[in-house]
Amino acid sequence: MDPPAKKARIARAASAYLPPTTRILTSQSSSLRAAAGTAKQATPTATMTEERQTPNFAPWDRGRFLERLKTYRHVDKWMGKPERINEVQWAKRGWSCVGKERVGCVGGCGKEVVITLVSVREERLDTEQMQDTDNRPSDEEEDEDEWREMAQEQLVEKYAEMVVTSHDGGCLWRRRGCDDTIQRLPLTHHQTAIDDLRQRYISLVAIASELPPETSTPDDFDLPSISQKLAPLFHPPSPDPPSTTPSSPPNPPADTTTTHPSLINNNIPALALALFGWQAEEGHVVGLATCTACFRRLGLWLFKPSSVHSPPQSSMHRLDVVGEHRDYCPWINALSQNGATSRRTSLDGLAGWEALLRAVDASVVYKRHENGDKRPPTARTRDGAASEVAGIADEVVGKEETAVDRDEKDKERWAKLKRLKQAFHVKRKKGKEGIKTGSSKGLEAT
Repeated sequence: MDPPAKKARIARAASAYLPPTTRILTSQSSSLRAAAGTAKQATPTATMTEERQTPNFAPWDRGRFLERLKTYRHVDKWMGKPERINEVQWAKRGWSCVGKERVGCVGGCGKEVVITLVSVREERLDTEQMQDTDNRPSDEEEDEDEWREMAQEQLVEKYAEMVVTSHDGGCLWRRRGCDDTIQRLPLTHHQTAIDDLRQRYISLVAIASELPPETSTPDDFDLPSISQKLAPLFHPPSPDPPSTTPSSPPNPPADTTTTHPSLINNNIPALALALFGWQAEEGHVVGLATCTACFRRLGLWLFKPSSVHSPPQSSMHRLDVVGEHRDYCPWINALSQNGATSRRTSLDGLAGWEALLRAVDASVVYKRHENGDKRPPTARTRDGAASEVAGIADEVVGKEETAVDRDEKDKERWAKLKRLKQAFHVKRKKGKEGIKTGSSKGLEAT
């Protein structure tokens, strides 16, 4: 009996052996597959961008703190508050100004708080009894003022607690806020402090026509002397040497007039403002000066004389570079600059403008060393004193010594050297020769 014939094999597509879901994806058009691939590649990029962003809870980040503090700069939304509940305290705990007298935890728990320091009874008294103020006895006025002070203190105490407790129970800002040094200005690095000062000065010189002619500075502030110290520090860097490549033309000289207007003239009002943290605000309104630490804005036209004949020395036309800052500004407040905890450094207890003057003095010293001696001042002083003492000693010895004294001292030195040589010299013993002699005599006897 013949074996059964083998069945012919039928070739199938490779997709027939794949699972159903895989077959569906394989049968899709090329355009859909390309779109799916593009979407898959875009997802990791977006995720990485989100991860690079600073989180909302960053009590160590001074930049994020200043972003929150900047939201309180508008006077139509936020008025000044007592120190315990001012904008600094709210910003340290993650709150931003989101409306008129309203703060919110933006990016965090989302809670909001409305700050109202004027009570309902006080509003009613102000509206209904405004006409009878002159007719009331003095005792009633004193009692009412005392009641208002007590009500104000109670409200401040309440809001001081709400700075922390108004956050949601799971919000991290409820557990911890920024420390006392979050407002500290970066003035410890001398070169960085001078570079920032130069940028502020250049921005103010650009609006020189809008600056007031006179400024009010502290009594012990010697502005002409500081201006002389800063003159070599404000010079631009030396231009690049001309290129020696044949294919490229030589580099043109740098235009210092446009890039560094500080070299054009010595603008004393601009320098006074820059030394105390003020700079020109960029925008469509010309003549505004601002402080990036307390976000105070000044209209410089308010401090200019109204006419040519009005005296510029009048108090209303003198811009107080210290008093125009907010009270908590680190440029004028040593506690805001250094914090409550002492660091025991040379800058401890100094306000921002005082620390900047220290940086100017240090930069002047280092500038002199760059032009001359490269060593630090302590090493140069120590070496100079040592060489001076050594020179004086040599002169004294040279005067006392004569030719005879030198000869006698030389003889004494040679005598000492001979004695030392004899002390270390060891004579060789003749032990081996004695043994050989004794052995030979013994042999002769035998």
